[in-house]
Amino acid sequence: MKNLIYKITLVALLIFTSTNLFAQEDKVKKVQQVIITMNNGDEFRGEIIKKDDKIITLKTVNGEINLIAANVKSIENYNYDGKFSFANPHDTRYFFGPSGIPIKKGKGYYQNIYVTTNFVNVGLTDNISVGGGFEFISTLVIREPIWFLTPKVGFEVSENVHIGGGVLVAGIAADGFVSLGYGVVTLGSTETNLTVGGGYGIGNGELSEFPTIMISGTHRVSNGLALLSENYILPINGNTIYLGIQGVRLLSKKNSFDIGVVVSPEFGFITALPYVGYARAF
Repeated sequence: MKNLIYKITLVALLIFTSTNLFAQEDKVKKVQQVIITMNNGDEFRGEIIKKDDKIITLKTVNGEINLIAANVKSIENYNYDGKFSFANPHDTRYFFGPSGIPIKKGKGYYQNIYVTTNFVNVGLTDNISVGGGFEFISTLVIREPIWFLTPKVGFEVSENVHIGGGVLVAGIAADGFVSLGYGVVTLGSTETNLTVGGGYGIGNGELSEFPTIMISGTHRVSNGLALLSENYILPINGNTIYLGIQGVRLLSKKNSFDIGVVVSPEFGFITALPYVGYARAF
C-alpha cells in the first residue's frame, strides 16, 4: 500500500518539475476588464471608459479605441490576469475526477468520454454545482441507460488552497445504484495544481471497508496545452488496485480535448488503453 501511494505521488508530481506549484499564475485585476465581441467575430479586451447608445470607448494595452455599439455582439467580464491569453476554462476537473475548485454560478460544461458517455455540470451558486449524465450504448442496446449524478461543493479557503466534496452516483434502473462520497484538497493555481482526496463507496446498502484514494495534478505549459495526471488506489475484493490516466489536454477559450493512456499494472490487458474526451464550457 505504501509503495503504491509513493508511486502515484511520484507520477503526479513529475508534471510540476518545471514550475513552482504555489506560484501565483492567475490573479484578479483591480480594474474591471471586459472582452467585447463584435458581430464579425473580432474580440477586444480592455477597460470601458465611456459607453453610450452609439459608441463604446475601450482602453486597451495599445491605447483607446472606439467601437460602434450597434456592431457589438456581447460584453463579458474578464478577471483573469495570468501569463496566458485566456484563463483555464476547465480547472474544476481533471480527466474525470474533480478538483476542489468549484464551478461558478451560471457556469458549467458539457463533457463527452469515449463518444458514448455524456455529462453536464452547472453551478447553482459560486460554491455548489449539480450534474449528471448517461451512457449512450446501454440506452440503445438494453434500453436501460447507465446514469450518473455528480453534485459537488467547493470553497477557496485561502490563496491557492481549495477544498471540495461531493457524491458520484451511478446506476441502472433495473439494478439499483452505487455511490461514492468523497472529499478533496487542491493546492496551487487554476493553471498548475495538485489534488489529494479520498472517499468511501456504498453498494447494496453496504459501506466499503477501505477508502478510494485519488492523487491528481495538472500543469499548463502553454496557451493551448496542459499536462494531466489522474491516479486512484481502489479497494477491490480485499485487494488494492492502482488505476491511472496520464496524458494531455488541448485547450481553447471554451473547448478542451483530453488525450491519454489508462494504465493499471494489475490488469495487463488495459495497461495501454487509450483515453479520449471532449468538453465545452459555457
